[in-house]
Amino acid sequence: MTTPDLVNTVVVVAACVLLAGLTYIRKILDHLGSLLGFILGLVIGLFGSLLWLIMLLIFLITAFAATRYKYSLKNDLGAAEPKGGTRGFASVLANGWVPMVVAMLSFENPWLSTFPKNVAAVLYLTAISAAASDTIASELGVLSSRTFMITTGKPCKPGTNGGVSALGTSAALAAAAYTSIVGWMVLLLFSGQLSGFPVWFIVIPLTMGFAGCQIDSLLGATLENRGMLNKDRVNILSIGAATLLALALMTAIGW
Repeated sequence: MTTPDLVNTVVVVAACVLLAGLTYIRKILDHLGSLLGFILGLVIGLFGSLLWLIMLLIFLITAFAATRYKYSLKNDLGAAEPKGGTRGFASVLANGWVPMVVAMLSFENPWLSTFPKNVAAVLYLTAISAAASDTIASELGVLSSRTFMITTGKPCKPGTNGGVSALGTSAALAAAAYTSIVGWMVLLLFSGQLSGFPVWFIVIPLTMGFAGCQIDSLLGATLENRGMLNKDRVNILSIGAATLLALALMTAIGW
């Protein structure tokens, strides 16, 4: 069984304390959100990789920047996140649950079959990509003048569950690409973890992350609008679906 070494553990704990403190001070997360972020960070850093925390931090900063972008206008439209865009416990759990599970399943142990680290890294990237794609699409898509229901194609009010627009869809694709490319570079440049991993495989977290955003919209237009799911559960399911699709694709191509 592999156990985290002392130096790595100390560094991860220090990084998580810093991460939790900064996200709270900068009002990216509230106190409960920062506490949960600390716990998720510990699991991801100790079971996955310290570098995975960097990707998580990049996602948090990008999401907060998108949330704060034209916040007053979004607030006037009734489509802004409450509390000035500061996110709480439920939001952190919704976006961090799947990445945490992937990290746990990447940890070598005698009790549970796990993924090789390079496979887990792609799955982790996919989960972060899906979370970023949906968040950025939602935050920018509400500024669109023309929005349509993904299931019917009929016009709807911006911010409606299941509503899609050219701006939001473009933002979703850009966010998935940005997250996947930056995540790839972090892992490759600083650890060589993806050595021997063909560059074109970056298409997997990019496409599956973008697909996760579309799944989120479909679930929002159907189950969420019927009161069967709330926003946070839709996020967990869509991120989970994107990650499973990535795993299925990697299995199908024999990688």
